[in-house]
Amino acid sequence: MLYELLYIVSASYTDEDVGRIEGVVKALLEKNGAHITETKRLGKFRFAYPIKKARHGHYVLATIEADPSTISKIDADLRMSNDVLRHLILRADEAGGEKFDLVQFTEVNVDMKDDRPRRKREDAPVETKAQAAEEIKSGVAAIESAEGGVEKKEAVAAPLSDEELEKKLAQALESDAKDA
Repeated sequence: MLYELLYIVSASYTDEDVGRIEGVVKALLEKNGAHITETKRLGKFRFAYPIKKARHGHYVLATIEADPSTISKIDADLRMSNDVLRHLILRADEAGGEKFDLVQFTEVNVDMKDDRPRRKREDAPVETKAQAAEEIKSGVAAIESAEGGVEKKEAVAAPLSDEELEKKLAQALESDAKDA
């Protein structure tokens, strides 16, 4: 029966290392009684999420002929391989064989600082803490005047005696009982 095996090798390997790993996978398949009919390197692509702390990988697609009983052994051996990050084995008719487009990986050099426009320190606005506090106060005053035009002052409560406190509590409890 015909199967498609897609496996990913870490991008930390060079192209020569990927070729060596292809040989290791081929030996593993032949050990389990499978035969590779075609191998195609799809390229180096970025992962959607990190896999074993890797963000990019070399994708390799292999078409193999194997008995259905050996696929589980091949799957287990590939899982144990340290060189293969992920793999997927599908029946060829299930895979569809349709052409698919993958977006090729482009390397970004973060060391090239000249390519990025930078703002010079003398162009940056210089603010002191006092200037920043004054701006905040003026903003708060503008908001308060827009809300009602009345400045709010904090009221200081006079200390209450025990009798006055008990009367106020009783009134509050009575009004809550009436509302309920």
